[in-house]
Amino acid sequence: MEWAVALAEVLSKSWILMLLLLAIPLVAANLVVSFITLFRTTLMGKVAVHGLLVHTLLLAVGAVVSVGVSYFLTRDLSFAEFTIEGEVPDSNSRSLSLMAGGMQQFLTRLIIPVILCSIIVAVALNYAPKNFRNSVINYLRQVNKRLFSWLNILFRALPVSVGCIAFVITATSGWQLAGMAVYYVAAVCAVLLLVTGLMYVVAAMFGSVPVSRFARALWPAQLVAASTSSSLATLPALLTSTSTLAGETRITGTAVPLFVSFFRINLMVANPFSFFLLSRMYGLPVEWPNLLMFLGLMLVTSFGSPGLPQMGKVYSLPVFLAAGIPLEGVMILKAVDAIPDVFKTVLNVTEIGTVTSVVLRKVNTAAASPVTIEP
Repeated sequence: MEWAVALAEVLSKSWILMLLLLAIPLVAANLVVSFITLFRTTLMGKVAVHGLLVHTLLLAVGAVVSVGVSYFLTRDLSFAEFTIEGEVPDSNSRSLSLMAGGMQQFLTRLIIPVILCSIIVAVALNYAPKNFRNSVINYLRQVNKRLFSWLNILFRALPVSVGCIAFVITATSGWQLAGMAVYYVAAVCAVLLLVTGLMYVVAAMFGSVPVSRFARALWPAQLVAASTSSSLATLPALLTSTSTLAGETRITGTAVPLFVSFFRINLMVANPFSFFLLSRMYGLPVEWPNLLMFLGLMLVTSFGSPGLPQMGKVYSLPVFLAAGIPLEGVMILKAVDAIPDVFKTVLNVTEIGTVTSVVLRKVNTAAASPVTIEP
């Protein structure tokens, strides 16, 4: 048993290390491209600016609700001491384990500087000559494509890696891991449903149409979201739904593709619950400075996350690592994320519909305002 635990630990740590070595540059490159595109787009019109402001406010509201509910749902949880360290009987296994752990610590120190440098580079390139800026964007997109290809290859070993992690935790901490996974699925879906319901409240109070019409218009896009678990796949249905809200496509045809490309509210709702649950699971103190740093980094990286199935956790890995959360626990949650992914995508689509409805009301109000000519 000791030999099996040691081998599983080395395999899981090595796989996670390779994942981080791909994920961190992928996040950095995608942040640069995303922010440059966002900067250039917001300069094109007020609709994008209004949408970005509304989305940012909804991110803050969603995060506050998620933190409050997550704290309530996890405050009374008690786990036996979870550990990712097994008994390592031979020196070779111990050396590999220590090496992987040392590399993770090194990458942890790089995460915040990498994210800040990515934003600075994006701002600088926004004012660079157009040809140079386009060359950099094209190069980074090629880098992203290659990193995605390597990630897809690495993900083929995901069941083996998660199996090794689960084996190590179960061997050292008992079978409570299964109960924790079931609780995670049920609780995080409840949090996502709560914030999704809140989007209807916002649409009813500040949107351009009655909430009943809003719900009927958005229903087809939500069905596509639930069946695909991909925000990008819902774009055609969202264009149809939001044009129903607007009565025309002049605004929605430009704004909705932008919103689908950049708005991922689910990261600010589901990940705080994961943060609290994993902190309880590993006996880590939940301190406000660490939580605020976690939320701030998650907000920034949410703009660079692609709307693809199962990719949200990959973009969140560096943030969890920077917050001191063991990534083995994050991967365990990712392994049971199939059902929560459905609710995450539905939340994303509902929020995009809410942002569009609020922006349309603002645009229509501005268009209907009388023009006063000073004598």
